Amino acid sequence: MKDKKYLIFFIAIITIYVVYEMQKPKSEDWTVTYHYRDRIPFGTFATHDLLKDLFDQGDVPSSFKTIYELVEQEEVDDNFLAIAGNFIFDDNDFNSLLEHVEKGHTVFLAAQDFSTRFEDSLRFEAYLEQRLNPSDFTQIVNELAEETKTKVRFALPNGNEETFVFPTLTTAAYFSKVESDSITEMAWREDGKPVLLKYNSGQGNLYLSTMPLAFTNYFVLHEETSAFASSMLSLLPEDEPLMHIEYYQMGKLESRSEIRALLSYPALRWAIFILLATVFIFILFESKRRQRIIAVIPPVKNATLEFVNTLGQLYHQQKNHKNLAQKRILFWKDYIRSHYTLRTDKLDEAFKLELTRKSGVEKAKVFDLVELVERIEANDMIEEGELLMMEKLMNEFYGIV
Repeated sequence: MKDKKYLIFFIAIITIYVVYEMQKPKSEDWTVTYHYRDRIPFGTFATHDLLKDLFDQGDVPSSFKTIYELVEQEEVDDNFLAIAGNFIFDDNDFNSLLEHVEKGHTVFLAAQDFSTRFEDSLRFEAYLEQRLNPSDFTQIVNELAEETKTKVRFALPNGNEETFVFPTLTTAAYFSKVESDSITEMAWREDGKPVLLKYNSGQGNLYLSTMPLAFTNYFVLHEETSAFASSMLSLLPEDEPLMHIEYYQMGKLESRSEIRALLSYPALRWAIFILLATVFIFILFESKRRQRIIAVIPPVKNATLEFVNTLGQLYHQQKNHKNLAQKRILFWKDYIRSHYTLRTDKLDEAFKLELTRKSGVEKAKVFDLVELVERIEANDMIEEGELLMMEKLMNEFYGIV
């Protein structure tokens, strides 16, 4: 009954904590994820939802695989959209990307930074003036609240131009060098720095933008900047299938399990951690309390010597000294055979020397004992003094004081 009271108490505490955490006002999460499931300011849930209205296919699928896997292994025939903080392509990804574009597909990539392999091959360079610290939410809020704005001029395919106003944080990256004749600039900051390029390759087009933040929920839902994402995404053919690639931002996030969904809520996450810690502590202390005392079992006592001494006292009381001496000699010889692996049928000089070496007993004592044993075995009767002498020498041999 007492254990149940403790359990009910802990459950009540956890319940109160979860309710408190769920009821209190939540602080805004400014983590930059670019993930289509995230409704936080810098997720892309609104952008992904916008794709349904811009493209004939309706719902646009997302993939957490590389471009190489999609093009070479799965032979996907869709156009690609990818939004990330930076693009780090290996040779396989880059070659598959160009191959896909040359076959007549359209690919749109938005990132603030591109790998050197990417830039060297297409002969351009991207530069980031101010790197955003994703863990410094205060800096992000301050940047967005600043009155300093940057105008972005966008050249539409029909020849018209549109101008959008963004916080400087969004336009911190631009293309500092463009040296390829296959590249056309399509959008610029007010200082003339390009932020959108079009690369012509074969029958397809590759669009590169340095403004990935413009595609996040914060700017897609903002009145002043909402049309920018629509205009940029309109560069992708609306009547062709489109796939949203998230591998380069999220990695191989194939799916979200039930546990992952629970852990995504801070209140539930801490409740689970507290519950697990409580269960662990309960098991730890409960197991100690209920563990039975292990009895101390004394080691088995060697009673052979005690038995021999008792038997010897019996024979001594009967004055049968010869019989007692024979019993003691038999035990002594058995001891030598089992402990020193020596034969005892012949007690010669070699036996004495080998017994001295193996037993570590003084040579004189060993020789005296063996000679006395030989003499007792040769006589039919012995005196009490000889028996006592043999007992004394044997005790010294055994190390018994």
